[in-house]
Amino acid sequence: MSGLLQDFWYALRTLSKSPGFATAAILTLALGIGANSAIFHVLDAALLRDLPVPHPESLVLLTDPDSHGHSYGSAGGNRSLLAFWEYQFLRDHNDVFSGIFAVDSDLAQRDITLPYAGKQLQEGASIRLVTGEYFSTLGITAIAGHTFGPESDRARGASPVAVISFNYWTRRFSNDPSAVGTKFTVNGVPFQIVGIAPAGFAGETIGQRPDIWVPMTMQDAIYPGEDLLATAPRVLDQHIWLQVMARRRSGITSRQAQANIDVVNRRLMEAAAQSLPNQDRGNYPGQRIVVHPGSVGSSVLRRMFAEPLWILMALVGLVLLIACANVANLLLARHAARQKEFALRLALGASRWRSIRQLLAECLILAGLGAVLGFLLAQWADMALVRLVPGANGRPGDLQLNLTSDLRILLFTAVVALLTIVLSGLLPAFSATRVDLSEALKSNSGSSMGGPIHRFSLVRLLIVGQVAISLVMLVVTGLFVRSLVKLTQVSVGFEREHLLAFRLNPVTARLKGAAILSLHERLLDTVSNIPGVRAVTLSGNGLFEQTESGDPISVEDYTPDPADHPHSLMDHVGPGYFSTVGIRVLTGREIARQDSGAGERVALVNESFVRRFFPNTNPIGRHVSDTYYSTPQVMTIIGVVADAKQNSVKEQARPRLYVPFFKPLWEQPSAFYEVRTVGESAQVGIALRQAVNAAAPALPAIEIQSVGELVDNSLGTARLVARLSGAFSLLAMLLASVGLFGVMSWAIARRTREIGIRMAVGGLPATIFRLVLRDAVLTVSVGIALGIPLALIGTRVVRGLLFGIGPADPLVIAAATILLLTIAVLAAYLPANRAAKVDPMHALRHE
Repeated sequence: MSGLLQDFWYALRTLSKSPGFATAAILTLALGIGANSAIFHVLDAALLRDLPVPHPESLVLLTDPDSHGHSYGSAGGNRSLLAFWEYQFLRDHNDVFSGIFAVDSDLAQRDITLPYAGKQLQEGASIRLVTGEYFSTLGITAIAGHTFGPESDRARGASPVAVISFNYWTRRFSNDPSAVGTKFTVNGVPFQIVGIAPAGFAGETIGQRPDIWVPMTMQDAIYPGEDLLATAPRVLDQHIWLQVMARRRSGITSRQAQANIDVVNRRLMEAAAQSLPNQDRGNYPGQRIVVHPGSVGSSVLRRMFAEPLWILMALVGLVLLIACANVANLLLARHAARQKEFALRLALGASRWRSIRQLLAECLILAGLGAVLGFLLAQWADMALVRLVPGANGRPGDLQLNLTSDLRILLFTAVVALLTIVLSGLLPAFSATRVDLSEALKSNSGSSMGGPIHRFSLVRLLIVGQVAISLVMLVVTGLFVRSLVKLTQVSVGFEREHLLAFRLNPVTARLKGAAILSLHERLLDTVSNIPGVRAVTLSGNGLFEQTESGDPISVEDYTPDPADHPHSLMDHVGPGYFSTVGIRVLTGREIARQDSGAGERVALVNESFVRRFFPNTNPIGRHVSDTYYSTPQVMTIIGVVADAKQNSVKEQARPRLYVPFFKPLWEQPSAFYEVRTVGESAQVGIALRQAVNAAAPALPAIEIQSVGELVDNSLGTARLVARLSGAFSLLAMLLASVGLFGVMSWAIARRTREIGIRMAVGGLPATIFRLVLRDAVLTVSVGIALGIPLALIGTRVVRGLLFGIGPADPLVIAAATILLLTIAVLAAYLPANRAAKVDPMHALRHE
């Protein structure tokens, strides 16, 4: 131990005498370590970290951890979400869980009113509906007050209590314990805060952070006018909306839990089928409830960010390799100048291992300081990432993640620091201590080292590796950038400029049936008369709102194969929909007001529908039937419209039916209004809010969005990957170019005598300049030659994130090659110019 301490003290003294070298090495390592820590922090928070609850390993999910939203109907195969009665059946009939609960898979955003500073404050809050065993199953206890339990499940509307999150308590109540007992109202229903959740607990869903948890039986207050808890009269029309999580009993394995749930699921399906008329039982689909590991909870981010984050993690790993190669080059250059010192140590009896240990002590100090600085840089980078990364709604800056540093992040940073010691320190240490004593102890040995300018030493091999890795990163970045450019150039099939959208849900004002349609009709007339509004319409699914619907169909004169089950996407649209949003009507006419009255049902179809079902026939006047058992309707095709993107720029066109909103196939509880404006839309937005408030004062304030922004938000992941990969590639190029500049400068300094002799015997400055420049270009060319096949292999990994280009795009590879060669010339220019200006007499006199 005393020997180690001596090594560290000597290393500190040695490094303090070379502040330039130490600063360059520490900054290089800090950039590499910081980039890795920052991305790992986000990766860990989004994908890897266990829920902050006791014994998370015993938690399981009985629904798809990545599924969220509300839908109506039935579902077969592996169930993604469940209806409330299905959760109750599982709760009452399983034998393997010590606790089981259900949560609303959506996080409701509601306006609440609460006392604040002697007044009634109205503000938005995120509210999660949960069943009574939520907190007890997760093992969460309140830090003040208490949570609610199974007693809250006994009667609907009888438990107006709430638990608030620690963050909300801090933000709204400034950590005042008297918050417990405070009352607030949601949609006119009073709730009382009974407890405060502990710090760090943000629920079971990664990417969402509820402010308030309320009992599931208070559903009427959160979703007024909707009955999400009652069993549907027909199970094929049930409301599917719940994530279900459970905790395995002690000693129960996941396999045993799955076996038990399989038995319970068969009984559940039998019970569901028995509730149907005999003629409808065959329509009830087969299903399976799968037991998923639940330690990391459910997530609204995994499906969107899992692949991009792992790819970014690989890219920052390459940045770390380049940083380590740079530091290794610095150490090799530094050790070359200290060869006499190492020779004297060995000549006086020191072992080679003793010298290596001394050099590794220096590396440990450099890596330790680099890790500390890198950790601080990572904290700043994480804050920048939060502003860049889109949340579940696609908007940048709305990411809801717990990015507080913990022991895992510190351990990861420490491991990366140790890795840098191995990668950057071992090879230079072994190389420096392998010396020829007689040669190294000569007084003039330092002047003749280096050999000819074109020789590929270990230093140059490291530069070759840096260039190869940089090329891989540049090619990957180029593919992402070109893919993003192509995505932005894709025609979405409608005119997205000067188009506003907002959602209206009359059910929240407790309107039903004909009253809902009447409200929409009045509002369409009112909005159409607002100054600055050119046209207005509405639809059931909206544009780029991440909603979709569809049904099985039959088509006149189309005979499907036995394995073919015709299906079409569907949307309910208002009068003038296609002219308002800018979708071209190719033939026939669009839906008008008269299509809403008595008479035949009409529909329009898109180009993909025609290609699938009427490849050689005029579809106008043909009939299409919705064959879903609860909505059997026959429609006459009156027009064909162009294909248009509905939810994603990347989506492939599929058959789609458009039917009149005011003569719906099924009840439309909500609608998306599309408003075409003239010029600026700020004043139009104010008028729209006033119009909605005047028509239905009980409705919450509408949120108006630009459809163009919705389309742009759908590209948030592609834009993030392109930006971050570009930033990391620039960092890699910077490190590689600095490394090349340093190596060339060091080579020129070591070969001053050789250059002086060349010039003394007639060598021209231009010749020396070309020799040095050729040396740099040759080094980079070898790196490029190695990097191209590596890039072709590596880009196959990112194939799934590309759009419109292949992983071996020649334009990207050529651009990356030219860029690296240009950087090589620029990095070598100053050393080459310095070499060309060497004074032969000065060089020889110096020797």
